Amino acid sequence: MKIEAPHEELPLLDLFTRLREAGLPLGIDEYRLVLTALQEGFGTTDQEALAELCRTLWVKSQDEEHLFNYHFQQVMIEPHPVKPSVKREEEKTTISSSPEVQEAVESQGNYSPESPKTTSATVPVSSELMEVQDEMQVAEAVQITTQSNEEITVNRFTQTDEYFPVTRRQMKQSWRHLRRMVRQGLPTELDIEATIEQVVRQGVLLEPVLMPSRVNRTELLLLIDHKGSMVPFHALSQRLAETALRGGRLGKASIYYFHNCPTKYLYHDQTRQKAELVTDFLAQLRPERSAVLIFSDGGAARGGFNMERLELTQKFLDQLKQRSRYIAWLNPMATERWFGTTAGEIARLVPMFEVSRQGFDGAIDVLRGRGINAQLN
Repeated sequence: MKIEAPHEELPLLDLFTRLREAGLPLGIDEYRLVLTALQEGFGTTDQEALAELCRTLWVKSQDEEHLFNYHFQQVMIEPHPVKPSVKREEEKTTISSSPEVQEAVESQGNYSPESPKTTSATVPVSSELMEVQDEMQVAEAVQITTQSNEEITVNRFTQTDEYFPVTRRQMKQSWRHLRRMVRQGLPTELDIEATIEQVVRQGVLLEPVLMPSRVNRTELLLLIDHKGSMVPFHALSQRLAETALRGGRLGKASIYYFHNCPTKYLYHDQTRQKAELVTDFLAQLRPERSAVLIFSDGGAARGGFNMERLELTQKFLDQLKQRSRYIAWLNPMATERWFGTTAGEIARLVPMFEVSRQGFDGAIDVLRGRGINAQLN
């Protein structure tokens, strides 16, 4: 039996490209996974099913879901070229799902494989299954070309302002691990154990026992080395400050600036117009809550050793340790660049980590009181 249906090109590549440009962390593997899933019968009933399939395999957060919904609607309302229809012999075959697609779909949503069937004119099944094979070949060609380091003429470069060792999203995730939960405020949560004990004593439940909710009381103080050799890292330092203030969900976060080493003053602004005495800064610290993170190259960027800078830094750290138990140093230079420099000696005085996902998490662990001092081998 032969069937005839209009064949519209499924604009998956356009949708995929838009989402990548919008900041979603998608690669060629995620693109091929959706194409394979379509071949095996997932998301082929209508546009909503297709959107749900892509959303399940590509979207990881609520923010990404908003971006996806917007771009999906924009792509679907745009006109796409219509190809001449062709006749194909209907084949009654059972498509077996590959383990990779089955596991990916089932792990992220409750989907059941569906056999391809006639759908509405918005997304025809026949056109999908025909075009998917072509797009699979395109995806394989792009992957092979990328691996062989050949030039790609379309979408050759990805424009992004992310600092790839640690992205904004990863920074926010790490900041949220910096927690010291304390019950404080009005009693609003049910204290189950106390309520049960009260019932045992009184023999009747008169009223539940409430307790204050848990809040994060961590006070982060981020000290940023500004100007001089830190000029190339201004964007990174600004990103650290923004994610700590807006996405860290900390009890309190304060940003201070200095140049090379805090001596007499710390500053609340990058232009160093709003000054605060170091003695006043130290006086406000609370040993049980305050966590101090220093962001500086420690002299590693210039690659030299400065005894005066080391002595001034050691003096400041000694004062700081008397007021706070949680101190870490984040260095934008790679670990191998510390040796033979002032930073190498400072790393013996305070836990120091390079700017990477692992290094950033290590610094957060120290600020939580769970890390160990970083030492140079």
